[in-house]
Amino acid sequence: MIDKVLIYEVHYSNFNRYVIPLAEYLVTKGVADQVIMVYDSFTAHDKIKDLADERIQLAEVRTQYEALKGKDNSNTVFFNYSYRITDLYWTYRSKKIGIHTYQLQHGMYAEFLERSFLGYFSAMSRKMVYLKYMVSFLLKGKGAIFLYLLNKDFMKSFKVNAYLENHKKYALTEVQSDHVFVWGDYWKEWFMINHYYPSMASFTTVGNPDYHTFIKNKKAERNQNQVCYIAQTFVEDGRMEKADYKAVIDQLADAFEERLVVKLHPRSDKTIFEKVVGNGGGITYDFPISGFYVGHYSSLLALAANENSKVFLLEINNEEIPEYFKNSADGVFTTMAALVSAVMQKNTSSASKEISYYFENKEEHPFQIISERITGLI
Repeated sequence: MIDKVLIYEVHYSNFNRYVIPLAEYLVTKGVADQVIMVYDSFTAHDKIKDLADERIQLAEVRTQYEALKGKDNSNTVFFNYSYRITDLYWTYRSKKIGIHTYQLQHGMYAEFLERSFLGYFSAMSRKMVYLKYMVSFLLKGKGAIFLYLLNKDFMKSFKVNAYLENHKKYALTEVQSDHVFVWGDYWKEWFMINHYYPSMASFTTVGNPDYHTFIKNKKAERNQNQVCYIAQTFVEDGRMEKADYKAVIDQLADAFEERLVVKLHPRSDKTIFEKVVGNGGGITYDFPISGFYVGHYSSLLALAANENSKVFLLEINNEEIPEYFKNSADGVFTTMAALVSAVMQKNTSSASKEISYYFENKEEHPFQIISERITGLI
C-alpha cells in the first residue's frame, strides 16, 4: 500500500469531476492509506464537494510541501492532470524531494491552442501565481524550462520547438512526470514530440474514462431526432470572447430550436446558452444519446463517433480540428449555414468512425490500470 497520494488540480470543477472519483477509488480499494487533494492559492476550493471519508483530505499545496521537506518521500505519489505551468512547477518540486510523479490525460490535446494573454491570466490571483512560477525557473537558472513554458502557452513557435528538441530537451526532464497515463496509444508519440518525453516506456494507455462515466453500463434511450451540441471552454480558457462564442450558440439555438440539447462542460458559463433554453432546447451535464452531434474538437466527440450517430464539426476561432476527428466525422464545415443544412438533410459520409487509436474504450476501468501501475513501482 502507498502511504500518501497527493493529487493536484487548480479548477474546482475538475476536482469534482476527476480528482474526487480517483481519490475515493484509491482509498476504498486499499491502494493508498491517505489521499490529499491539493489546490493552489487561487483555486475556488470552497466549491469542491465535501467528503466524509477521513482518509481523503483537502489542503493548500504549498503547506503540504513545506511539511514534506527533509522527509523520506519514497512511498509518496504525486498526480496532476495536465502540463500547465502550475502542474509542471509542482512536478518539479515533487521530483526534487523524491516523490514519484504521474500525469493523467484529461482530454484532447492540441499542439498549440490560441489564447488571449490577458484571458489566460484572467484573475489577478491566478496571474500572479503563474508569473511567479514561470519566473522562478528563470531565477533558478532553468532557462530551457522557462523558454519551453513561454513557447507552449504564448509564443507558439515551431522554430522554438525545434530548438528545444535539438539542443535543450534533456534539460526539460526536471518538469516531466515519471510516467503519463494516456487515453489512447496516439498520445504517447504526441507527448514525445511536443513535450520531449524520452521513450514509449514513459506511458501507459488506460483508455477513455468518459466511456465509463457516460456510456458503459448506462441504459439511456436514443433520441434519434435530437441534435446534441458538445460545449467547449473557449471563453473560460481565455481563447475566445464571450460575445463571439455566444453568437455561434445563438445561431444553433435559432436553427434547431427544441431539437437542440447542449452537453455542458463542467466549467461552462451557463449564460452563454440562455437562447437555447429560451427557444425550447435544453442544457445538461449528462451525455445524451442523440441522433446528431455537433461540435468542434472536444474529446467527447469520440463517444459520439462510437455511438454510430451522425457527427458534424464546425471550424471556429481559427482553431485547427485534428485530422482524426475530421476523418471520423460526417462533415466538417466553415460556416454555420452549411452545417445546419447538412444536419437538416441528414447527410451521410464514408467516415470510418474508428478512432480507438486516439480514444480507446477499454472494458477495464482506467483507475484499476492506474492502481496496478503505481503499486507495482512502489
